[in-house]
Amino acid sequence: MSDLPLPNSDAQDELQDFFSQEEFLAFFNFYQPAPGGKRTLEGICKVARPETGSQSARVNYMCLTFVVDTPTPELEKLIEATLDKLKVSSFKMQLPALQSITSVPASMRGSENYVHQMDLIFSKSFVIDPREVVPVLLFTFRNVTGLKTEAPQWWDEDALKAPAPSATEKANWGNRIKALLGAIGK
Repeated sequence: MSDLPLPNSDAQDELQDFFSQEEFLAFFNFYQPAPGGKRTLEGICKVARPETGSQSARVNYMCLTFVVDTPTPELEKLIEATLDKLKVSSFKMQLPALQSITSVPASMRGSENYVHQMDLIFSKSFVIDPREVVPVLLFTFRNVTGLKTEAPQWWDEDALKAPAPSATEKANWGNRIKALLGAIGK
């Protein structure tokens, strides 16, 4: 995989071209139960992958973008520690074609939300079937983090336009490319 020409992490137009070719597949809500029926660490995880035949499809990956409500510094530290538990070994038993994971917290803090992106990189020959892989991701996420998840909501492309990446996500694209380069051995 090291012969893949990826965009320059400092060239915004190249990053825009690369990541704008991701297709939004699904999302799921997650939370940590708290006493009294309350919830903490409430968030959403957006699942995307490169569009077939696109420039970004040169890397066989799925992107998980976690957006978590963190009104306090303590909650931000808690979600950072919780997401840090997700490693290649966490997923490998259920997804043996997984080769590497990038884990990139957004450097730009957006209001009271914490944004963290993970790219799960699979062997080039592995065909990602989202309807099979996403439930495995949720299962692993729950088991490793101890957080609760709701059922994935699948994006119906015909119904509405997919949500655009937020300013925080776009600001993190350079860091994602650097992490991808490191993960594929460039």
